[in-house]
Amino acid sequence: MECYTAEKHRILIAEDHTILREGLRALLSLDPGLEVVGEVENGRDAVRAVEQLKPDLVLMDLSMPGTDGLTGIREINRRYPLLKTLALTVHKTEEYIRAALQAGANGYVLKDATHGELMLAIKTVLNNKTYLSPRE
Repeated sequence: MECYTAEKHRILIAEDHTILREGLRALLSLDPGLEVVGEVENGRDAVRAVEQLKPDLVLMDLSMPGTDGLTGIREINRRYPLLKTLALTVHKTEEYIRAALQAGANGYVLKDATHGELMLAIKTVLNNKTYLSPRE
């Protein structure tokens, strides 16, 4: 018999494409241990939303107009060093992975990942471990 804690992990989604935000919300809501507490379109709004919504993890797209995800991760890490951030991106290069980790990201998952891999990445980061999408 599975046992779930009454406390859900609070997730903030930072993604500039509406349909992707909606899809991520739908996928994450399938897990009874997760609650999407907000959605934003850029890094600046993510930093503001963290203060208001107090998430446990920010799922952050790296390429967004205005304030990008790397800047958002850097600022969130500076202000809230215990908050977990997971970079979600199409960029597969080592340069982007290194930049995200240097900015303070706790993990790096590609947008072509499966639902199962995304959930593994989230749970790994929430368990205070680093997650990196496997290389092809």
